[in-house]
Amino acid sequence: MGCEKNKILIFGATGYLGSYMVKASLSMGHPTYAYVRPIKPHTSTDFKLDLLKDFKSMGVTVFHGELDEHDKLVSAVKQVDVVISTLAVPQHLDQLKIIRAMKEAGNIKHELAKIIMIIFCARTYCQRFVPSEFGNEVDRVSGLPPFETLLDNKRKIRRASEAAGLSYTYVSANSFAAYFVDHLLHPREKREEVIVYGTGEARAVLNSEEDVAAYTVKAATDPRVANRVIIYRPPGNIVSQLDLIS
Repeated sequence: MGCEKNKILIFGATGYLGSYMVKASLSMGHPTYAYVRPIKPHTSTDFKLDLLKDFKSMGVTVFHGELDEHDKLVSAVKQVDVVISTLAVPQHLDQLKIIRAMKEAGNIKHELAKIIMIIFCARTYCQRFVPSEFGNEVDRVSGLPPFETLLDNKRKIRRASEAAGLSYTYVSANSFAAYFVDHLLHPREKREEVIVYGTGEARAVLNSEEDVAAYTVKAATDPRVANRVIIYRPPGNIVSQLDLIS
């Protein structure tokens, strides 16, 4: 008898990276859940409404609630094995509310949980929290304000996850390819000239959003990556602005 797939709950599912994460989870056959703000007439955008309809048509279970609604958070977390947060920068510290709910729920914790599943299944029962990072490896870098504030908030979420005893995976995805290529080159505008920043030779790691989402879902359900940092840095994705222009 085969093992069931991990049930994955995604926060920020209607955001930029969140929609990629939902699709990646579904493509791998995981029962997928999304925790989103309640739909409010005349305030929710048509795009968000259409996206939620698409999610539901693909089989996503949608929980409607605010991050301040603790009981709703606990109820949602109790139903899943893995929590992936893709909340935007202004909401990073709101993840403390998710951590508190996960700790109270008691089923998102270290791999000792559900030992029977470990014995009878080919995989380790995976109960994991992946906080919203997806940029630099925050425990290895520092920066000038306001970037340092962003890094420090991510560190606070890491330390809170560890203090709560959660099983976690921290994802350093460096830079999103589609986002930064569009920002640096504006390819859709078909300009004859492009602004080169500095010499244009500074190199960065540009990973496609689809790949970031796919590897994150794989890492979140892999027992080998529990309580570790995973860094996405394929050599072929390390490029300069001049490389992109050429």
